[in-house]
Amino acid sequence: MENEFIKGRGSQLKTRNKFLKLHYDSDSIDGIDEPDNFARTTKFFEETPKTVVNKVDSPDVFMEYSLNPYQGCEHGCIYCYARNSHQYWGFSSGLDFEQNIIVKKNAPELLRANFEKASWKATTISLSGNTDCYQPAEKKYELTRQLLEIFLEYQNPVGIITKNSLILRDLDILKKLAARNLVHVMISITSLDESLRRLMEPRTASSIKRIDTVRQLSENGIQTGVMIAPIIPGLNSMEIPAIMEKVAEAGAINAGFTIVRLNGDVAELFTNWVHKSFPDRAEKILHQIGSASKVGE
Repeated sequence: MENEFIKGRGSQLKTRNKFLKLHYDSDSIDGIDEPDNFARTTKFFEETPKTVVNKVDSPDVFMEYSLNPYQGCEHGCIYCYARNSHQYWGFSSGLDFEQNIIVKKNAPELLRANFEKASWKATTISLSGNTDCYQPAEKKYELTRQLLEIFLEYQNPVGIITKNSLILRDLDILKKLAARNLVHVMISITSLDESLRRLMEPRTASSIKRIDTVRQLSENGIQTGVMIAPIIPGLNSMEIPAIMEKVAEAGAINAGFTIVRLNGDVAELFTNWVHKSFPDRAEKILHQIGSASKVGE
């Protein structure tokens, strides 16, 4: 079981939540006959937070405000820095992050209330500052679409970053926002290698679909760029020129990148994943990541 690869999930572990005293243990011999389906199902928890517009103070993130209609992300990207924040909701950073999704059903109502404040000055709010606003849950709940309608109604600028082609569903609203210069989209493309993408980002759109998404958005007059992120030395770092060429041909107007950061539980999760996925070069990859991190300090 230790070396078994859980298909369809990025994380191969259900890490311990440092804020909880009790933990679910699947390794006990007492549970040997229990069905092993906890890692293959996705559950949704509907919540009603008091606020959804968050002031961003981190100097590493180039945004003033963020809004995340979902917490946790079924895309399952193994490197995702947002995994650590799932612990605040009583879940783990590992499998829980991608199988227990919190849905903020009152997000549109709260955004409207934010815009109604006399103190609010029109400032760009970024959708997906933490988790993808177009992850699979959006097909059912359509919270992102409702939010975009409110952005348009109040003429407030919005930034979007996603790796899901589902964004094309909302072309009608995006075109109206673009006509008023109120929207900028960034499509995240990490690799053109589908075998790597399926391991690293198991429930995301293919690179072909993402490049086509860049093309369709651009052809419809929507300012679209690309985030080549994260760059992982020894895995996708050599792909930067090829990705840049492809997205430029598709009409992207700008591009950015970040180096992978193995902070908190992400270090344990990524290390376990890379040893299972690339056992022959795992240590080399980890050493290169460590060297790149020191250069960036």
